[in-house]
Amino acid sequence: MAVPLLRTLILYFAVTIAVRLMGKRQLGELDPSELVVTILVSDLASVPMQELGIPMAAGLVPIAALIVLEILLSWIALKSRRFRRLLNGQPAIIIRSGQLDIPKLRQMRLTTDEIIETLRKQNIASVADVKYGVIEPDGTLSVILKPQQQPVTAEMLSLQPKDTGLPLVVVSDGRLVPRSLELLHLAPREIENRLRNRSIPLSDVFLMTLDDCGNCFIQRKEDGK
Repeated sequence: MAVPLLRTLILYFAVTIAVRLMGKRQLGELDPSELVVTILVSDLASVPMQELGIPMAAGLVPIAALIVLEILLSWIALKSRRFRRLLNGQPAIIIRSGQLDIPKLRQMRLTTDEIIETLRKQNIASVADVKYGVIEPDGTLSVILKPQQQPVTAEMLSLQPKDTGLPLVVVSDGRLVPRSLELLHLAPREIENRLRNRSIPLSDVFLMTLDDCGNCFIQRKEDGK
């Protein structure tokens, strides 16, 4: 039992490292080349995991070779726009001024049902509301609405909303988060002083977030009971 477990752990960490080296992307946002590498890596890892007679190197070496190839191709794509288009494809406009581009839909083998479903998921009621609809290289549909259909902004209403920043977790379950404090350039005592001013002990805080504009959110442990 120890040998299969050890092989599984080694392959698990090898695949995890491989995926991390490929970059931080969600599965639905992988470029075609990245998706191919991900599928091949999972298949290569499963073989020595199931067959104990196959050497570990038979799985690890091809995985390493694929990751090196993917990193090399990514570097070339970064330097060459033509190669990037060849490797990953390019965006395709399928909606113009509220009208579907029928030849482009047929070329990409997309059905009207798929387009309408995708628009509904983006809370868009009709194709007529869309100025441009673009199929991105990762297969997602990006939409630019017509001006009269775009959401109202504070600028349109001549308002000055309160400025906000990126909220970071500075206290989690009664403990300070050093990484967040470092990003906010704050010392632990400054957070403790904030809590002391509100008569809240650090140990009683379930969650505290803070952004670089000073906006703060605090939830005490008893609030979640």
